[in-house]
Amino acid sequence: MTETALTDRWVAVTRACAQINQAAERVLAENHGLCASAFEIMDVMARADGWIRAGELSSRASRSQPQVSRLLAQMVNGGYAERKPCPNDRRGFDVQLTPAGRQLFSQSVTTMEAVLREVAESSAEVRDVMGLAATHQ
Repeated sequence: MTETALTDRWVAVTRACAQINQAAERVLAENHGLCASAFEIMDVMARADGWIRAGELSSRASRSQPQVSRLLAQMVNGGYAERKPCPNDRRGFDVQLTPAGRQLFSQSVTTMEAVLREVAESSAEVRDVMGLAATHQ
């Protein structure tokens, strides 16, 4: 690929991600009271399948440490996550989804699947970036 082709590809990926994120933010907020960042953090916790270091969330998610901390506090206050002191580091803490958090995340995954299908069906750029073929209904 030439430098121009790489730049063109990056612009296409950026535009596709913006389309997906705009749709996800709207639908997740309307249906579940979540933002896309909270969804992503819940995804990391769900994949951990148990306790995970809070500091590790920002490295596994594409979010800053302050943003992760703020969203975790909201999730704990809402009953969707729980935290406990890290046994081998007094400054850190471990987190995991509560049963209510797992249920909310499961419901929001179904919503995200529908959002992704809808955006992909309406945007050739998104289909291309996601490697999907066009669907005809």
